[in-house]
Amino acid sequence: MTKTILFISPTGTLDNGAEISIVNLMKFLVEKGYRVLNVFPDYKVPSQEEYQAELQKSGIETYGLSAIKWWWEEAPGGSPGNHFLRVKSYNKNVKDIRNIIVDNKVDLVISNTVNVFQGALAATFENVKHFWLIHEFPEGEFGYYKEKLDFIDKFSDEIFAVTGALTEDLERCFPNRKIYSFAPYTKIEPKEGLATESNIHHRIVSVGRLTQRKNQLELIKAFQMLNLAGTELVFLGAWDEDYKQLCDDYIVEHNLKNVSFIGYLDDPWSEITDKDLAVFPSSMETFGLVYVESVLNGIPTILSDNAGHKSAFEYMNEQGHIYPLDDLDTLTSMISEVLGGFDQEKLEAVKAVPSLKERYSLESVYANITEKIEDDELRHKKVNQKDIDFIGSVTAEVIDRSRTAVLAIPENTPFKQFSEVK
Repeated sequence: MTKTILFISPTGTLDNGAEISIVNLMKFLVEKGYRVLNVFPDYKVPSQEEYQAELQKSGIETYGLSAIKWWWEEAPGGSPGNHFLRVKSYNKNVKDIRNIIVDNKVDLVISNTVNVFQGALAATFENVKHFWLIHEFPEGEFGYYKEKLDFIDKFSDEIFAVTGALTEDLERCFPNRKIYSFAPYTKIEPKEGLATESNIHHRIVSVGRLTQRKNQLELIKAFQMLNLAGTELVFLGAWDEDYKQLCDDYIVEHNLKNVSFIGYLDDPWSEITDKDLAVFPSSMETFGLVYVESVLNGIPTILSDNAGHKSAFEYMNEQGHIYPLDDLDTLTSMISEVLGGFDQEKLEAVKAVPSLKERYSLESVYANITEKIEDDELRHKKVNQKDIDFIGSVTAEVIDRSRTAVLAIPENTPFKQFSEVK
C-alpha cells in the first residue's frame, strides 16, 4: 500500500538551502511511488506562489496555512501581532495539520527544520510517526533551540541532521539516541563545453545572497590586498540592503575598481566562464550548497573553513581549497596561487566532476531517510495519556517552556474577565 508522507515546510519558498534540498527529496519520493503532501506558512507573497506551482507540477499536494508566526516564539522572525494572537494561530495551525493527517490518512509527518513544532504535535495527537530534519546548528540565532532538546527528543521517532559537524554536534546533544545524517541536495546540470575564448581575463566570482553571514566583505578586502590588474571581482546574487551598503562604503573608501554586483539570477552558473575562480568566504553554513554546485560545475573553488563548509568539503572528496576564516593573508595567498596555476587547477576541477556526481546522488545523500521511511516499526515518543492531556490543554507558549507565566484556557470556555476564571 502506498505510504502518504506530509512535510512541514519552514518558509514555502525556494530561496534557502533547507527548502531547496527537501523539495528535491519530495520529488524523489514521488518518483519512488509515495504520495507526498506539503504544508507551508502562506503569507501570500509571489515567491510562495512559485514554490506552490513548482511542487504541484511535480505531483506534490500543497496546503498553505495562514499564520501569525510559523516558527517557535524565540526563533528568528520577531514577534508579529501580539502574544495571544500568536498562541491562537499556533493552535489553529496544529488543528489544521491534524485535519490534513486524518483526511489524507497520513503515515508519516516530516518537519523540515528545527524551527517548527506544529507537525510534531499534530503527529502525536493522531498517533502517526514523526521525523525531524535539522539543518541548523544550535548556536547564534538558532541557539534558542538548546532549550527545546527534551521536546524534540520526546516527539520524534527519528532525528536526522546534516552530515558532518552538525550531526556530531547533535550526537552530543542527544547522547541516548542515534542521530542519522543526510547531505542537502541541490539539483544541478553541469555546464558542458565552455568556450576557451569566453573571457580574456580571469575573474573572481562569488555566488549567493550578499549578507553578514555570507561574509563577502572579507573577499572584497582580500581583492584589495591582491591588487591584480585586469582581474574582476563579481558577486552574483541578491543582497541585504544594509550589508550591501557596508560593502559599497568600503569600496568607495578604498577606491576599488572592477568590483561588480550583478544581483539575482535564475541561473547564476550560466554566467560563469572558463577563466573564473569561485570563492565562498561565509562565516557560517550548515553545509554549503553553492560550494557543491561550484565543484559539480568543474569550477576551481576556494571556501572558508566554517563548520558547514568543512562538512561539505569532506563529503565532496576535498575538492578545491579551504582557508581559515578571517585569515586574509592566507586567503590572498591562496587566490594568488590558484590563479597562477589556473590551467592545471581547471583541468583537475573538470576531471573530478564525474566521480563527484556519482557520490552526490539523490539515492546516496538521502539513503538514511528513505531507509527509515520504509521501516514500518512504530517506535515513537513513549508519550502517555498524561502527555496528550498536557499538550491538548496548554498554549503553544507553555509548550515552548517559556519562563513567563501563561494562563491556559480550554477552547470555548465562556468568561468576560479573569476574576471569573476558577
